[in-house]
Amino acid sequence: MNAYTSSKATSVARIGQLAARAERWMMDQAFPFWAERTPDPAGGFHERLDLDGQPVTGEPSRVRLQARMAYTFALAADMGWDQEQARRLSLRGVDTLVQHCRREDGLFGKLVQPGRGLVDDTAEAYDTAFALLAFATVEKAFGSAGEAGSALSQTIESLLRRETSEGGYRERLPAPQIREQNPHMHLTEASLAWFEATGDQHALDRAKTIIAFVREQFWDDASGLLLEYSGGPSPDNRTEAGHMFEWVWILGRLRALTGEAPLGFMQALHSGGMRLLEGLDYLPLSQHCDGSVREAKQRTWGPTEKLKAHIAMWHAAPDDELLMLIANSAEGLFQDHVEQAIPGAWIDAIAPDRSPLITDITPATGYHIFLAFRELIDLSSELKA
Repeated sequence: MNAYTSSKATSVARIGQLAARAERWMMDQAFPFWAERTPDPAGGFHERLDLDGQPVTGEPSRVRLQARMAYTFALAADMGWDQEQARRLSLRGVDTLVQHCRREDGLFGKLVQPGRGLVDDTAEAYDTAFALLAFATVEKAFGSAGEAGSALSQTIESLLRRETSEGGYRERLPAPQIREQNPHMHLTEASLAWFEATGDQHALDRAKTIIAFVREQFWDDASGLLLEYSGGPSPDNRTEAGHMFEWVWILGRLRALTGEAPLGFMQALHSGGMRLLEGLDYLPLSQHCDGSVREAKQRTWGPTEKLKAHIAMWHAAPDDELLMLIANSAEGLFQDHVEQAIPGAWIDAIAPDRSPLITDITPATGYHIFLAFRELIDLSSELKA
Protein backbone atom coordinates (compact mmCIF):
# COMPACT_ATOMS: atom_id res chain seq x y z
CA MET A 1 0.00 0.00 0.00
CA ASN A 2 1.56 3.32 -1.04
CA ALA A 3 1.37 6.54 1.00
CA TYR A 4 -1.43 7.93 -1.18
CA THR A 5 -3.61 4.85 -0.70
CA SER A 6 -2.81 4.82 3.02
CA SER A 7 -3.85 8.46 3.37
CA LYS A 8 -7.17 7.80 1.66
CA ALA A 9 -7.76 4.71 3.77
CA THR A 10 -7.03 6.71 6.91
CA SER A 11 -9.58 9.36 5.96
CA VAL A 12 -12.21 6.74 5.14
CA ALA A 13 -11.60 5.01 8.49
CA ARG A 14 -11.85 8.32 10.37
CA ILE A 15 -15.10 9.16 8.60
CA GLY A 16 -16.50 5.78 9.58
CA GLN A 17 -15.55 6.26 13.22
CA LEU A 18 -16.94 9.80 13.35
CA ALA A 19 -20.16 8.76 11.60
CA ALA A 20 -20.69 5.97 14.14
CA ARG A 21 -20.06 8.44 16.94
CA ALA A 22 -22.51 10.92 15.43
CA GLU A 23 -25.20 8.28 15.10
CA ARG A 24 -24.79 7.13 18.71
CA TRP A 25 -24.89 10.72 19.93
CA MET A 26 -28.09 11.51 18.03
CA MET A 27 -29.94 8.31 18.81
CA ASP A 28 -28.89 7.83 22.43
CA GLN A 29 -28.48 11.40 23.63
CA ALA A 30 -29.66 14.22 21.38
CA PHE A 31 -33.07 13.09 20.15
CA PRO A 32 -34.15 11.86 23.63
CA PHE A 33 -32.82 15.06 25.24
CA TRP A 34 -34.75 17.41 22.99
CA ALA A 35 -37.87 15.23 23.00
CA GLU A 36 -37.96 15.56 26.78
CA ARG A 37 -36.91 19.19 27.22
CA THR A 38 -38.45 21.21 24.38
CA PRO A 39 -42.23 20.54 24.26
CA ASP A 40 -44.01 23.54 25.80
CA PRO A 41 -47.16 22.64 27.78
CA ALA A 42 -48.71 25.84 26.40
CA GLY A 43 -48.20 24.58 22.84
CA GLY A 44 -45.40 23.92 20.41
CA PHE A 45 -41.82 24.03 21.61
CA HIS A 46 -39.72 26.18 23.91
CA GLU A 47 -37.48 28.71 22.22
CA ARG A 48 -34.49 28.02 24.47
CA LEU A 49 -33.11 26.24 27.51
CA ASP A 50 -30.93 27.68 30.27
CA LEU A 51 -27.37 26.48 30.74
CA ASP A 52 -28.58 23.73 33.06
CA GLY A 53 -30.77 22.38 30.27
CA GLN A 54 -34.07 23.56 31.75
CA PRO A 55 -36.71 25.28 29.58
CA VAL A 56 -37.01 29.07 29.71
CA THR A 57 -40.77 29.50 30.02
CA GLY A 58 -43.34 32.18 29.26
CA GLU A 59 -41.59 33.89 26.36
CA PRO A 60 -42.39 34.14 22.65
CA SER A 61 -40.73 31.81 20.17
CA ARG A 62 -39.56 32.32 16.63
CA VAL A 63 -41.82 30.69 14.08
CA ARG A 64 -38.72 29.23 12.44
CA LEU A 65 -37.99 27.38 15.72
CA GLN A 66 -41.40 25.68 15.63
CA ALA A 67 -40.75 24.65 12.03
CA ARG A 68 -37.27 23.40 12.79
CA MET A 69 -38.53 21.20 15.61
CA ALA A 70 -41.11 19.58 13.33
CA TYR A 71 -38.27 19.04 10.86
CA THR A 72 -35.95 17.63 13.53
CA PHE A 73 -38.28 14.90 14.70
CA ALA A 74 -39.29 13.95 11.15
CA LEU A 75 -35.59 13.56 10.39
CA ALA A 76 -35.20 11.50 13.58
CA ALA A 77 -37.96 9.18 12.41
CA ASP A 78 -36.37 8.85 8.99
CA MET A 79 -33.16 7.79 10.72
CA GLY A 80 -34.97 5.08 12.67
CA TRP A 81 -35.43 6.75 16.05
CA ASP A 82 -38.59 6.07 18.13
CA GLN A 83 -41.23 6.22 15.39
CA GLU A 84 -44.28 6.92 17.54
CA GLN A 85 -42.63 9.63 19.61
CA ALA A 86 -41.06 11.21 16.55
CA ARG A 87 -44.39 11.25 14.74
CA ARG A 88 -46.19 12.78 17.71
CA LEU A 89 -43.60 15.54 18.10
CA SER A 90 -43.41 16.25 14.37
CA LEU A 91 -47.18 16.62 14.14
CA ARG A 92 -47.12 18.80 17.25
CA GLY A 93 -44.89 21.15 15.27
CA VAL A 94 -47.10 21.02 12.19
CA ASP A 95 -50.22 21.72 14.26
CA THR A 96 -48.51 24.68 15.93
CA LEU A 97 -47.48 26.11 12.58
CA VAL A 98 -50.93 25.74 11.04
CA GLN A 99 -53.03 26.79 14.02
CA HIS A 100 -50.88 29.49 15.62
CA CYS A 101 -48.21 30.72 13.18
CA ARG A 102 -50.05 31.05 9.87
CA ARG A 103 -51.45 34.42 8.84
CA GLU A 104 -54.86 34.81 7.23
CA ASP A 105 -53.18 35.24 3.83
CA GLY A 106 -51.42 31.88 4.17
CA LEU A 107 -47.89 33.16 4.82
CA PHE A 108 -46.15 32.73 8.17
CA GLY A 109 -45.28 35.31 10.77
CA LYS A 110 -42.14 35.92 12.81
CA LEU A 111 -42.89 35.40 16.52
CA VAL A 112 -45.49 33.24 18.25
CA GLN A 113 -46.61 33.04 21.86
CA PRO A 114 -47.16 29.32 22.44
CA GLY A 115 -50.84 28.56 22.80
CA ARG A 116 -51.94 32.10 21.91
CA GLY A 117 -50.80 32.82 18.37
CA LEU A 118 -48.64 35.33 16.58
CA VAL A 119 -47.25 38.28 18.51
CA ASP A 120 -45.31 39.52 15.48
CA ASP A 121 -47.19 38.70 12.30
CA THR A 122 -44.63 40.18 9.90
CA ALA A 123 -44.67 37.95 6.84
CA GLU A 124 -41.08 36.72 6.63
CA ALA A 125 -39.89 34.70 3.65
CA TYR A 126 -37.28 33.13 5.95
CA ASP A 127 -39.81 31.74 8.43
CA THR A 128 -42.24 30.87 5.65
CA ALA A 129 -39.49 28.87 3.96
CA PHE A 130 -38.87 26.89 7.13
CA ALA A 131 -42.57 26.15 7.43
CA LEU A 132 -42.46 24.68 3.91
CA LEU A 133 -39.31 22.70 4.80
CA ALA A 134 -41.09 21.31 7.86
CA PHE A 135 -44.16 20.33 5.85
CA ALA A 136 -41.97 18.69 3.20
CA THR A 137 -39.96 16.67 5.72
CA VAL A 138 -43.04 15.57 7.68
CA GLU A 139 -44.85 14.68 4.45
CA LYS A 140 -41.90 12.58 3.31
CA ALA A 141 -41.63 10.82 6.69
CA PHE A 142 -45.29 10.34 7.57
CA GLY A 143 -47.47 11.53 4.68
CA SER A 144 -49.11 13.95 7.08
CA ALA A 145 -48.51 17.49 5.82
CA GLY A 146 -49.40 17.39 2.14
CA GLU A 147 -52.36 19.75 2.26
CA ALA A 148 -50.56 22.39 4.33
CA GLY A 149 -47.42 22.20 2.20
CA SER A 150 -49.27 22.37 -1.10
CA ALA A 151 -51.25 25.42 0.02
CA LEU A 152 -48.10 27.16 1.24
CA SER A 153 -46.13 26.45 -1.92
CA GLN A 154 -48.90 28.07 -3.96
CA THR A 155 -49.13 31.04 -1.56
CA ILE A 156 -45.40 31.67 -1.88
CA GLU A 157 -45.87 32.02 -5.62
CA SER A 158 -48.90 34.28 -5.40
CA LEU A 159 -47.75 36.60 -2.59
CA LEU A 160 -43.95 36.56 -2.46
CA ARG A 161 -42.81 36.27 -6.08
CA ARG A 162 -41.68 39.65 -7.42
CA GLU A 163 -42.22 41.05 -10.86
CA THR A 164 -39.99 39.54 -13.55
CA SER A 165 -38.16 42.86 -13.92
CA GLU A 166 -37.15 42.72 -10.24
CA GLY A 167 -36.40 39.02 -10.00
CA GLY A 168 -36.51 36.75 -6.99
CA TYR A 169 -38.99 36.83 -4.13
CA ARG A 170 -40.13 39.35 -1.53
CA GLU A 171 -37.95 38.88 1.54
CA ARG A 172 -40.84 40.05 3.71
CA LEU A 173 -43.98 42.14 3.47
CA PRO A 174 -43.81 45.00 2.79
CA ALA A 175 -40.97 44.20 0.41
CA PRO A 176 -37.62 45.87 1.18
CA GLN A 177 -35.67 47.80 -1.43
CA ILE A 178 -32.36 46.19 -0.56
CA ARG A 179 -32.38 42.55 -1.61
CA GLU A 180 -31.21 39.77 0.75
CA GLN A 181 -29.75 36.44 -0.27
CA ASN A 182 -30.45 34.47 2.94
CA PRO A 183 -34.27 34.22 2.57
CA HIS A 184 -33.75 33.18 -1.04
CA MET A 185 -31.35 30.46 0.05
CA HIS A 186 -33.88 28.91 2.40
CA LEU A 187 -36.71 29.25 -0.12
CA THR A 188 -34.53 27.26 -2.51
CA GLU A 189 -33.80 24.60 0.10
CA ALA A 190 -37.46 24.29 1.05
CA SER A 191 -38.61 24.19 -2.57
CA LEU A 192 -36.21 21.36 -3.34
CA ALA A 193 -37.43 19.50 -0.25
CA TRP A 194 -41.04 19.93 -1.34
CA PHE A 195 -40.18 18.66 -4.81
CA GLU A 196 -38.41 15.66 -3.29
CA ALA A 197 -41.39 14.86 -1.04
CA THR A 198 -44.13 15.33 -3.63
CA GLY A 199 -42.68 15.58 -7.15
CA ASP A 200 -44.16 19.09 -7.52
CA GLN A 201 -42.50 20.44 -10.66
CA HIS A 202 -43.48 24.02 -9.82
CA ALA A 203 -41.40 23.84 -6.66
CA LEU A 204 -38.40 22.59 -8.62
CA ASP A 205 -38.84 25.38 -11.16
CA ARG A 206 -38.95 27.90 -8.33
CA ALA A 207 -35.69 26.57 -6.90
CA LYS A 208 -33.95 26.84 -10.28
CA THR A 209 -35.28 30.36 -10.80
CA ILE A 210 -34.00 31.49 -7.42
CA ILE A 211 -30.56 29.95 -8.01
CA ALA A 212 -30.21 31.92 -11.24
CA PHE A 213 -31.36 35.10 -9.49
CA VAL A 214 -28.93 34.68 -6.58
CA ARG A 215 -26.04 34.01 -8.92
CA GLU A 216 -26.82 37.18 -10.85
CA GLN A 217 -27.72 39.43 -7.91
CA PHE A 218 -25.36 38.43 -5.08
CA TRP A 219 -22.31 36.76 -6.61
CA ASP A 220 -19.38 39.17 -6.99
CA ASP A 221 -17.10 38.01 -9.80
CA ALA A 222 -14.24 40.33 -8.85
CA SER A 223 -13.81 38.90 -5.35
CA GLY A 224 -15.25 35.45 -5.99
CA LEU A 225 -17.56 35.87 -3.01
CA LEU A 226 -21.29 35.68 -2.34
CA LEU A 227 -22.57 38.90 -0.76
CA GLU A 228 -25.43 39.06 1.70
CA TYR A 229 -27.12 42.14 0.22
CA SER A 230 -27.64 43.67 -3.21
CA GLY A 231 -25.60 46.61 -4.37
CA GLY A 232 -22.15 45.07 -4.60
CA PRO A 233 -19.17 45.32 -2.22
CA SER A 234 -19.44 48.17 0.28
CA PRO A 235 -18.74 48.89 3.97
CA ASP A 236 -22.41 48.14 4.67
CA ASN A 237 -22.39 44.78 2.92
CA ARG A 238 -20.81 41.54 4.12
CA THR A 239 -20.06 37.97 3.21
CA GLU A 240 -20.48 34.75 5.21
CA ALA A 241 -18.44 31.65 4.52
CA GLY A 242 -21.13 29.58 6.23
CA HIS A 243 -23.74 30.71 3.73
CA MET A 244 -21.43 30.03 0.81
CA PHE A 245 -20.97 26.51 2.11
CA GLU A 246 -24.71 26.16 2.65
CA TRP A 247 -25.33 27.06 -0.98
CA VAL A 248 -22.83 24.39 -2.05
CA TRP A 249 -24.90 21.77 -0.25
CA ILE A 250 -28.18 23.10 -1.70
CA LEU A 251 -26.75 22.93 -5.20
CA GLY A 252 -25.63 19.43 -4.34
CA ARG A 253 -29.22 18.56 -3.46
CA LEU A 254 -30.33 19.86 -6.86
CA ARG A 255 -27.68 17.69 -8.47
CA ALA A 256 -28.79 14.63 -6.52
CA LEU A 257 -32.43 15.17 -7.41
CA THR A 258 -32.07 16.15 -11.07
CA GLY A 259 -28.44 15.86 -12.15
CA GLU A 260 -28.60 19.50 -13.24
CA ALA A 261 -26.62 21.43 -10.62
CA PRO A 262 -24.10 23.97 -11.99
CA LEU A 263 -20.83 22.35 -10.92
CA GLY A 264 -18.84 25.47 -11.77
CA PHE A 265 -20.91 27.59 -9.38
CA MET A 266 -20.61 24.91 -6.68
CA GLN A 267 -16.84 24.92 -7.03
CA ALA A 268 -16.66 28.72 -7.02
CA LEU A 269 -18.73 28.95 -3.84
CA HIS A 270 -16.69 26.24 -2.14
CA SER A 271 -13.40 27.84 -3.16
CA GLY A 272 -14.60 31.27 -2.04
CA GLY A 273 -15.65 29.97 1.36
CA MET A 274 -12.34 28.18 1.86
CA ARG A 275 -10.43 31.27 0.79
CA LEU A 276 -12.21 33.33 3.45
CA LEU A 277 -10.86 30.93 6.08
CA GLU A 278 -7.22 31.14 5.02
CA GLY A 279 -5.05 32.09 7.97
CA LEU A 280 -7.87 31.47 10.46
CA ASP A 281 -8.39 28.45 12.70
CA TYR A 282 -12.09 29.13 13.19
CA LEU A 283 -15.06 30.08 11.00
CA PRO A 284 -16.12 33.69 11.63
CA LEU A 285 -19.82 34.45 11.69
CA SER A 286 -19.33 37.15 9.05
CA GLN A 287 -16.61 39.01 7.19
CA HIS A 288 -16.31 42.31 5.37
CA CYS A 289 -16.27 42.28 1.60
CA ASP A 290 -12.46 42.46 1.67
CA GLY A 291 -12.33 39.27 3.74
CA SER A 292 -11.43 40.89 7.06
CA VAL A 293 -13.33 39.54 10.05
CA ARG A 294 -16.51 41.38 10.96
CA GLU A 295 -17.93 39.14 13.72
CA ALA A 296 -15.21 37.19 15.49
CA LYS A 297 -17.20 34.29 16.82
CA GLN A 298 -18.03 30.83 15.52
CA ARG A 299 -21.61 29.63 15.61
CA THR A 300 -22.33 25.90 15.39
CA TRP A 301 -24.16 26.27 12.10
CA GLY A 302 -21.08 27.51 10.22
CA PRO A 303 -18.96 24.37 10.70
CA THR A 304 -21.99 22.15 10.00
CA GLU A 305 -22.45 23.84 6.64
CA LYS A 306 -18.75 23.51 5.89
CA LEU A 307 -18.99 19.78 6.58
CA LYS A 308 -22.06 19.47 4.34
CA ALA A 309 -20.33 21.45 1.58
CA HIS A 310 -17.27 19.18 1.62
CA ILE A 311 -19.55 16.16 1.33
CA ALA A 312 -21.55 17.74 -1.51
CA MET A 313 -18.35 18.56 -3.37
CA TRP A 314 -17.09 15.00 -2.91
CA HIS A 315 -20.28 13.65 -4.45
CA ALA A 316 -20.01 16.10 -7.35
CA ALA A 317 -16.27 15.75 -7.99
CA PRO A 318 -14.68 13.04 -5.80
CA ASP A 319 -11.27 13.99 -4.49
CA ASP A 320 -9.28 12.32 -1.74
CA GLU A 321 -8.33 15.68 -0.22
CA LEU A 322 -12.04 16.29 0.33
CA LEU A 323 -12.21 13.09 2.38
CA MET A 324 -9.56 14.50 4.69
CA LEU A 325 -11.42 17.82 4.92
CA ILE A 326 -14.64 15.96 5.75
CA ALA A 327 -12.99 14.01 8.56
CA ASN A 328 -11.27 17.13 9.93
CA SER A 329 -14.51 19.13 9.82
CA ALA A 330 -16.54 16.46 11.59
CA GLU A 331 -13.90 16.06 14.25
CA GLY A 332 -13.73 19.83 14.75
CA LEU A 333 -17.50 20.02 15.10
CA PHE A 334 -17.40 17.53 17.94
CA GLN A 335 -14.46 19.22 19.65
CA ASP A 336 -15.72 22.79 19.37
CA HIS A 337 -19.46 22.43 19.92
CA VAL A 338 -20.45 19.01 21.30
CA GLU A 339 -17.87 17.52 23.63
CA GLN A 340 -18.10 20.15 26.40
CA ALA A 341 -21.88 20.55 26.22
CA ILE A 342 -24.65 18.90 28.22
CA PRO A 343 -25.04 15.41 26.71
CA GLY A 344 -27.33 15.75 23.69
CA ALA A 345 -26.96 19.53 23.45
CA TRP A 346 -24.33 21.89 22.03
CA ILE A 347 -22.36 25.04 22.72
CA ASP A 348 -23.77 27.22 20.00
CA ALA A 349 -21.18 30.02 19.95
CA ILE A 350 -17.48 30.11 20.75
CA ALA A 351 -14.76 32.76 20.61
CA PRO A 352 -11.67 32.38 18.41
CA ASP A 353 -9.84 30.92 21.45
CA ARG A 354 -12.61 28.26 21.74
CA SER A 355 -14.07 29.71 24.95
CA PRO A 356 -17.89 29.49 25.09
CA LEU A 357 -19.99 32.60 24.45
CA ILE A 358 -23.44 31.20 25.22
CA THR A 359 -25.98 32.31 27.82
CA ASP A 360 -28.57 29.71 26.80
CA ILE A 361 -29.06 26.66 24.59
CA THR A 362 -31.17 26.97 21.47
CA PRO A 363 -32.86 23.89 19.98
CA ALA A 364 -33.05 25.69 16.61
CA THR A 365 -29.43 24.74 15.98
CA GLY A 366 -30.42 21.08 15.78
CA TYR A 367 -31.66 21.65 12.24
CA HIS A 368 -28.05 22.27 11.19
CA ILE A 369 -26.16 19.73 13.25
CA PHE A 370 -28.52 16.79 12.80
CA LEU A 371 -28.58 17.19 9.02
CA ALA A 372 -24.78 17.53 8.86
CA PHE A 373 -24.31 14.34 10.85
CA ARG A 374 -26.95 12.60 8.74
CA GLU A 375 -24.94 13.50 5.65
CA LEU A 376 -21.80 12.18 7.33
CA ILE A 377 -23.50 8.88 8.20
CA ASP A 378 -24.81 8.44 4.67
CA LEU A 379 -21.37 9.18 3.22
CA SER A 380 -19.74 6.62 5.51
CA SER A 381 -22.21 3.98 4.35
CA GLU A 382 -21.50 4.87 0.74
CA LEU A 383 -17.74 4.61 1.27
CA LYS A 384 -18.15 1.17 2.79
CA ALA A 385 -20.30 -0.13 -0.06
